[in-house]
Amino acid sequence: MEPRTILGTVIELLPSLKARVELEDRRRIVAHAGAASKVNFVRLRPGDQVAVVISPQDETRGRIVKLLEPQVRGRSRGIAEGSQE
Repeated sequence: MEPRTILGTVIELLPSLKARVELEDRRRIVAHAGAASKVNFVRLRPGDQVAVVISPQDETRGRIVKLLEPQVRGRSRGIAEGSQE
C-alpha cells in the first residue's frame, strides 16, 4: 500500500517534535516532524498548514513532510488589501 499525502492544520504542539494535526477530512492524527524539519530547525505553530504522509499501518499516525508557505496558508504578509501607493 502506497503512503498517502494529505493537507492538514496543526492544532496542538506535543513533546518530542510531535503535533496533533486536523486533516482536510476532519480526522485528527498525531504526526512527527520529518528528518529535514529537524535538521533545518523548522518551527511549527498552531494554525500552520502542513502536508502530512499518513502511515499505512496506523491511520492515526503520520509524518509532517512540508510546511506550506504563508501565502498558501491564506495569511497576509502585512500588506493591506486594496492599498495603493
